[in-house]
Amino acid sequence: MQTSKHRPAATIAIVTFVVLVLELTSTRLYAYIGSSHSTSTALSIAMLGLGVGAFVRLRFPRWADPGRAAAGLAASLFCLAASATGGMSLPALVAMSLVPFTLAGMLVSGAYVARGSKAARATYAIDLVAAASGCLVAPRLLGPLAPTEIMMVLGLICCGLALMLAERRPRPVTAIALIAVAHVCLLITGRAGYLPDGPLEVLLRSDPQSEKAIVETVTSSRDVLDSAWSPLGRLDVHLAPDERGRRLGVFTDGMSPTYMVKEASAKAVEFESTWGMLMSLPYRALRPERVLILGAGAGASVWLAKKYGASRIDAVEVNPAMPGLLARWKHFAGDVYNQPGVRLVIDDARRYLTSLRPGGERYDLIELALALTGNVHAQPSGMEAHLYTVEAVRLYLSRLTPTGVLVLIHSDPGNAYRQLVTVIEALEAFGVSRARALEGIVVLHDARHGTAYRYMLIVRTSPMPLEVADLLDVDPAELLWAPGDSPERGEALLDPTNLGATADDDLTPVHDERPYFFQNSKGLRAIAFAEPGRLWILAGAVVLVLVLMFERGGDARSFVRPSAVASSLGAAFLCVELALVQRFTLAAGGTLYALSFVLFSLLAWSAAGALLLGGRWRRLDRGVSWACLVAGLAVAATAMLARDLAWLDAISSDTGRLLLIAVLLAPAGLAIGCPFPVLLAHHGEPASRIASLWAINGAAAVAGGVVAVLALRVAGSTDALLLAACLYVVAAAIAPEADRPPP
Repeated sequence: MQTSKHRPAATIAIVTFVVLVLELTSTRLYAYIGSSHSTSTALSIAMLGLGVGAFVRLRFPRWADPGRAAAGLAASLFCLAASATGGMSLPALVAMSLVPFTLAGMLVSGAYVARGSKAARATYAIDLVAAASGCLVAPRLLGPLAPTEIMMVLGLICCGLALMLAERRPRPVTAIALIAVAHVCLLITGRAGYLPDGPLEVLLRSDPQSEKAIVETVTSSRDVLDSAWSPLGRLDVHLAPDERGRRLGVFTDGMSPTYMVKEASAKAVEFESTWGMLMSLPYRALRPERVLILGAGAGASVWLAKKYGASRIDAVEVNPAMPGLLARWKHFAGDVYNQPGVRLVIDDARRYLTSLRPGGERYDLIELALALTGNVHAQPSGMEAHLYTVEAVRLYLSRLTPTGVLVLIHSDPGNAYRQLVTVIEALEAFGVSRARALEGIVVLHDARHGTAYRYMLIVRTSPMPLEVADLLDVDPAELLWAPGDSPERGEALLDPTNLGATADDDLTPVHDERPYFFQNSKGLRAIAFAEPGRLWILAGAVVLVLVLMFERGGDARSFVRPSAVASSLGAAFLCVELALVQRFTLAAGGTLYALSFVLFSLLAWSAAGALLLGGRWRRLDRGVSWACLVAGLAVAATAMLARDLAWLDAISSDTGRLLLIAVLLAPAGLAIGCPFPVLLAHHGEPASRIASLWAINGAAAVAGGVVAVLALRVAGSTDALLLAACLYVVAAAIAPEADRPPP
């Protein structure tokens, strides 16, 4: 049965939407069962699978019937959801996810071919708009639905597509109906609680030396009493075996525990003599009246602040699932955030502080204790720690009273050292020289087993009174540094070799431009080989590009230069995308919601560029070259403009700030949306060449994504954008003239 003219457009819209939602959903699932670095895997596998799908369609056209491919996509999503529910390991799950992405590549490349080169601009715009829509929708689904349940919903959408494309015969219609019924049954059974918690089982099989702190204490899934998904990570309530009946651990993605304390014990603050001893010392010594707790979690610090006389406590927690989880355990932990004088704010920590009126609220104590989770800050380029940069510390210090203190707590000595040197650099903005910075800093260490609160920095912008330092010096805490100590002790504190650091460790201060606080590999080689899986993905993408380029070696017209341009454009586009996401996400709010807005804006502008500007370049013989050159200039200009976004971060109005971000993304977005559809229009005949160019563009994007990640980690977002601009200029230089006179 021949598909009608409008169905290729519908196929692109539906499949691209499904791909983007699946891709973003997979980042959350992979970060939970794997590591925060696994988020980039989902992006790479998606792009690689799309390229493989286009190649399969070219080599084996009999396999590429749209109706069968759509039904296969629905079936593969069912298998993926069932496997994840059953506890399949991360490597196996990644390998299995190649199947739906490959089938999606077959469908989308076929739809591009069906629409032809004359409709290339509109086709590309449909593709980008659908991707932008997926970026907006995905974060709204996470929370109401678990990642596996989202896969089932996507499978049902693909069943609808399969019905639209399939021949109206009993056999294919029955097969599609059975796949849909299987999805519905799996979804209902899972919602009713009759299926195993496969992601949790995989998490608990993690290496004890991994970043998953929950593995150190949990031996069985029966110890996990409750859980909740959100776009910012999954919360798991864990019954601590050593303190049964007194506290419950709340882990985000198996990391960064916060504790629900039994109400009677919490009101008496019994935990300050055990695991909470270190975090209690500032409250005990300073008796702050106005307190701000960033990353408040389950509220243990709120109990401390209340015990020691705080009359105003603002608690900021980024995960929207936390209030609902605490409400379900109110019978155990009480109503910590509804006490008099306590206010809970669900927001990003830096976004909340920026939203305060200039010269307004000031605090006697601001606390930031282990306030980092994999899903909240994990981006394709790595775990971004905007909460711990020089710029962040300056913001915190600016919100203190003249005698107020900033309390920073870490579990790792390397992180504590890097935080110390970051604080010292931040103090320079307040007129405190490096030579005098330690006069306002106290460093404490709790060496006891069983607590994550091991290292604490207490910082003032003025000298710390000696009597305060004496009050903080309480056994069994070890006072590593306090004002009045000898200069030799200060030199030892600032010597990274005392922490076992080597020349290969990067422990320098961290800035918003390159906010990878928890990733201390130094240099390109060390960063690349720290995660060798990326290099294998890079190698696979390069091989696929080469195969696709030379597969059409028998064409009457040379395919080498158009394919080389498609490669440069794919690599450059993803490089721009990742760099702009890294640079603007903080200003947009610092969470997955913000990331989705930045991606949506960039892709929407690119779609507009393809439609509104692509036609102008298409009419020129050298239209591809001119479009690439303009794209390179626009990206370079955006790199310079976005080098310092402090003015944008300082805007308190969310609406105003988001509108400005959308405007700032417009030049680059409009420009980068033009070259590829013009290339398809000029060099897409016969139609099968469109599929080849589309596949090469997608496979090269995988390689570009890996290179962009390395550039972001080594040099920062500005240099990554300049690298993308260079790729556009290279594409402009090698782009051939149109194959035929433009109409």
